[in-house]
Amino acid sequence: MSKKLLIAIIIFLVLLLVGGGAGIFWYLTQKKETTEKTKIEKQVNPEHETLSEIGPLYPVEPITVNLKTPDEKDRYLIATLSLELDDKLLSNELDAKIAVIRDKIILILSSKTIEDVSSVRGKKEICDEIKEKLNAMLTDGKIRNIYIVKFIIQ
Repeated sequence: MSKKLLIAIIIFLVLLLVGGGAGIFWYLTQKKETTEKTKIEKQVNPEHETLSEIGPLYPVEPITVNLKTPDEKDRYLIATLSLELDDKLLSNELDAKIAVIRDKIILILSSKTIEDVSSVRGKKEICDEIKEKLNAMLTDGKIRNIYIVKFIIQ
């Protein structure tokens, strides 16, 4: 083998090793960033793998109701909800039935006590109850989830 050919082969191998090392480094840093983003998204919304999996959202105007209290003091709740839909076409049916939807939500919320609405578990149960009642009357799709946007008890 000639000396020039041997030098060319060595240079080629060094470039191949450096390029391969740089490629592996880039791949590992991208994978770490993706893993960190996924962890953050799971903390924000643990029911979904990623935020991109959330379906179309349908906002419901704020609802104010009186809460049941044992001492008969005036206590009320202001709740703003957003409905996650399985299909964006469902929003047309919701628009047409918004009065009935608000009525069902008001009936559910006004039947609750302060204890019912104060805990995280209570809020989750209320959302599940609303979702169940609304899904029973829908024909064009289903509500996947209910998100509490604002929740004020006074």
